[in-house]
Amino acid sequence: MRPYSTTAQISPMSIDITSAYQPIVSLDDRTVVGYEALVRTCGDGPSMTPPELLLAARAQGITAEFDWRCRASALRGAVEAGYPERLALFVNAEPTALDAPPPQDCLSLFAEASRLSIVVEITERDLMGDPAGLLRAAEHARNMGWRVAIDDVGADSSSLALIPLLRPDVIKLDMALVQGRSTDETAAIVAAVAAEAERTGALVLAEGIETDRHESFAHSMGAVLGQGYLYGAPASLPDFGVVTEPVHSLDLSAAVTVRAPVAVTPYGLTHPLGAARQADSTLLDAIENSLLRSAYGTGSSTVVLATHSSSTGVTPARAAIYEDLVARTALTAVFDSHAAPAERSFRTVIVGADEPLAMERSIIVLAPMSSVALIAVERGAGDDGRLLYDYRLTYDRHVVLDAATVLLRRIPDRSAI
Repeated sequence: MRPYSTTAQISPMSIDITSAYQPIVSLDDRTVVGYEALVRTCGDGPSMTPPELLLAARAQGITAEFDWRCRASALRGAVEAGYPERLALFVNAEPTALDAPPPQDCLSLFAEASRLSIVVEITERDLMGDPAGLLRAAEHARNMGWRVAIDDVGADSSSLALIPLLRPDVIKLDMALVQGRSTDETAAIVAAVAAEAERTGALVLAEGIETDRHESFAHSMGAVLGQGYLYGAPASLPDFGVVTEPVHSLDLSAAVTVRAPVAVTPYGLTHPLGAARQADSTLLDAIENSLLRSAYGTGSSTVVLATHSSSTGVTPARAAIYEDLVARTALTAVFDSHAAPAERSFRTVIVGADEPLAMERSIIVLAPMSSVALIAVERGAGDDGRLLYDYRLTYDRHVVLDAATVLLRRIPDRSAI
């Protein structure tokens, strides 16, 4: 194959592609429990790496079409090899493509492959660019009966931040964690992943295992699955019709489902917490500022979401805090019915003045090892003219995650703004 020139305007849809499959093993005994399908160019056309192919597809506005083409290649290879139903098949997918309908000429293939145990790997690199799209993608995958994996956890802060929101069945640790030296940052990532695995039953998979030392390190980080050249390079699948060894299934026993809060605003989720407390705007300001200060020390994988009622809006002092948090967190987003100045760097979502959310004010801080939410709704003004609120302060992680999900679903795709 000819090397690819980045200046060439070649459509990824016209290049011959195939799929190679790399084994995924149980670290306890190295038995193969699945394969990951990886796209490769073939034939006489230009040679392009997967990142180059995806970059070209994005530049040409055909990400969904190319992503479906890659998935079809992965499934076709598995079907032709007689892939066992109990063996997990990991297939990469761009979140934006999961919402797109499959090509008509692949429907029969997808029907035939529906018997397979498919695990969809979320591969989007700008994870916080479109959090609402990511949530929809995970929901779509689960509605199709597929499992969900988050890839390259630890490569950047946003992948760790989204783990509790996407509720993956498999958490794939980035190869740099296995192959690099242990650091304080590595320890923090390992601790956060271990906590999530304990809460949900998600399986931890270590990528990039090339030596026995890497494997030992993966064990020490809590991984139960492994992938890397120590167990095999990406290659063609074996012909399972003639394989005599027993097939081992992936132990995905956790009943993980889509996080689907039914309320339209965060306050609607707080009623099971008991009676609301009352406070005026001065006390609420103080509590909110305290929670925001706590977010300074929770690390770069923290998500901070804030809503402001139409009566108050964002003050200059509060805006300064949000600006400071942008560089310290994976995402800081503010929901407000007042238009934000263009120079602000935190994400702003406009709320209609007649929406129920415009009557609420809240601070939600979601970190890998902690979570808290202060959620309040206006109840008129007191004798001194100060606004009064009913509020609930909760550290219940499920309530905090549901409230965060309600708000994240409203954040528009950053690339579309």
